[in-house]
Amino acid sequence: MKLERLLGLLAMTGIALLALFFFFPSRHTDDISTVDSSIKTDLEQPILSVTKDFKILSESNFDFYVYRAHVLSSENNALRLTEQIKKGGMPSFVEIFNKEKNLFAVYVGPFLSEDDILNNIDTIKKLSESNQGEVQPWKL
Repeated sequence: MKLERLLGLLAMTGIALLALFFFFPSRHTDDISTVDSSIKTDLEQPILSVTKDFKILSESNFDFYVYRAHVLSSENNALRLTEQIKKGGMPSFVEIFNKEKNLFAVYVGPFLSEDDILNNIDTIKKLSESNQGEVQPWKL
């Protein structure tokens, strides 16, 4: 009886392995000839063709807005205030304000729209310690 069970177990295992190989063939193949040759690709065609209606944009096509918080005579004070504004979570930078290069403007921004500044004006005024700032258009 034990021999019959052993032979039955081996036969069932063999059938199961055969079924696995038959129904679940190997997905990995090194044979390149199995690639479907009916798929055609044209690598010489551009993916995006430029037409007369297509406009190429550059940085100068975008208008931004800044809030000029202060004009200071000390570059160190301007940089200190800029860092304070940045730590408060707002973008900020310093630019030379006049031709003599002795005044430095502290700007908060740039922002995408004037409304972005107006919606956050209380926070901007608090961070920049300014009540008399000015909203200005700004180009990159």
